Amino acid sequence: MPSPLEIVGARKVFATPEGGSMTALDGVSLKLASAEFVTLLGPSGCGKTTLLRTISGFETLDDGDVLIDGTAVTQMPAHRRPVNTVFQRYALFGHMSVGRNVGYALEIAGRDKREIDTRVGEMLDLVGMSGMQQRSIAQLSGGQQQRVALARALAGKPRLLLLDEPLSALDKNLRQKMQQELKALQRELGIGFIFVTHDQEEALTMSDRIAVLAHGRIQQIGTPGALYRTPANLFTADFLGESNLLPAEVSGTAARLRDGQGFAAARRGGPATLLLRPEALCLRAPNGPALRFDGTLRETFYTGTDHQVVLDTAGHGTLRALLRADGALPDIGAAMTLYADAQGLHLIDEVLP
Repeated sequence: MPSPLEIVGARKVFATPEGGSMTALDGVSLKLASAEFVTLLGPSGCGKTTLLRTISGFETLDDGDVLIDGTAVTQMPAHRRPVNTVFQRYALFGHMSVGRNVGYALEIAGRDKREIDTRVGEMLDLVGMSGMQQRSIAQLSGGQQQRVALARALAGKPRLLLLDEPLSALDKNLRQKMQQELKALQRELGIGFIFVTHDQEEALTMSDRIAVLAHGRIQQIGTPGALYRTPANLFTADFLGESNLLPAEVSGTAARLRDGQGFAAARRGGPATLLLRPEALCLRAPNGPALRFDGTLRETFYTGTDHQVVLDTAGHGTLRALLRADGALPDIGAAMTLYADAQGLHLIDEVLP
């Protein structure tokens, strides 16, 4: 079976107002599995929205190809591609009812009114808005408008659904609810979703795979767990979640930190960087080999279930830890020791700047 979406060597360069140029996409390649939820994650200006627009046909490539179900659509206009987009601000028609918004593309395509009414009802039922065809857009909450935008995008039975930061305007609680609903909807429909966000937590929560972009290139692509636990480079490690990055030196099968503490290493020799996520640090020494970090407690933040801890150390700078809130902490400014299991640690083949 051909992939629902394959991007091969996508390149896009924009002219700048100063007369120069900016490379938005620099040889990007990506292939989707069937019915996969893939998130494009990265900071502003990394190329994720440009990539989404090249898939939809709103932007043309300078080089490379876009294939949908094995068919090249690189030169195909946007209205002929079997994809639809949900935009950040929804782009709903304020002068139309909910039903007219959802069925608008079908009207333009000349579909029969009975077919349109049936499809509109199905889509509103799918997004939990049954019976709201006659409501005006102004009468809807932000979450309801987002659902209408989804229903409209799905009404034409697209092969792919593209979502350009559609949850960014929602408050935290509604955003979390819509994340769950979107993921459930994607599973129910069984089609590919390409989701753009700069929110790391959102990407980790929703995705089958994440493509981390920077400077117009995919830095790494993989499952949320793989990218979080074993990032391939310093950018991915630092951008995706909180990280403690410590210089290390590898010799043979052993690595050492600057203070001489050692641990097993499954990589070639030379300088490297040790990744320690905040949750890998704890107050009690684990059974077996452990790394020890002595320092001064600088700050704590209580989150309800955890303490976020900032520890100043003499040899390793500032370390951040996430500790369960069921234990007592020393006072701010007091001495404190944290430990990390010295087994299964992840080394990155890059040196800290």
